[in-house]
Formats: sequence, structure tokens, C-alpha cells
Amino acid sequence: MRIAVCENTQAAVERLRGWIEQYCLLYQLSADVQCFLTAEAFSGCKGRFDVVFVGFGGNTGFLQARMLRERDHSCRIILLDDTQQFAVQGVRIHCTDFILRPVEFRHIVRSMGLATAGGMR
Repeated sequence: MRIAVCENTQAAVERLRGWIEQYCLLYQLSADVQCFLTAEAFSGCKGRFDVVFVGFGGNTGFLQARMLRERDHSCRIILLDDTQQFAVQGVRIHCTDFILRPVEFRHIVRSMGLATAGGMR
């Protein structure tokens, strides 16, 4: 399973990546996790992902999620933000989950559970 982690800081990327890898180890899922620190780097990536955590925040994060949905209808998008402002809009573009910061491991467990419910391995 290919997973993208999109966050603004190296610390946030590493924390999410660690939790995702921990989840995959616990549930015996094979995963290739790729990290992006800017919206430009992510939008320039031509690869396809099974699960994408979009945590750029605000309009930037939501626009990236919307553009991703337009080009890939089957990708499981998990939107992360500091406010609930984009939660409803995330539903409209069929995000798998919305995480309100601060992010904890239990949030990753819930989101990954929802994203892998279809039996991706």
C-alpha cells in the first residue's frame, strides 16, 4: 500500500510517519510511506497513492485534497487541520476521515482503520 504524508514541518511528518508505520506493523500491513513538506512537492508527484494524509492546513490543505480527489476517485484522503472549518467540505469531496489537531496515535489508528477497511494489503 502506498501512503503519502503531507505536512508543513519535518517534525510533524516524522511523527505521522512513525505512527503510520507502527499501525502497519501492528496490523501486518505492507506500506511504502512517502513524505512531502510542501504542496508544490506533493502536487508535482506523479505517483498514485492508496492513502494520503493532507495536513498542510487551511486553504492549501483543502485545495490539495480537492485536486487529489479530482484526479483520483479511489484514493483514501485523510484531512488534518487546526480548525473544524474544513471538516464539512472534506465530506463533500469524500474524504475518508478528518483529524482535528492535535493529532494523537489513536486518531491515526481510527483513520487507518477506515482507510484499510476494504482489505488493502
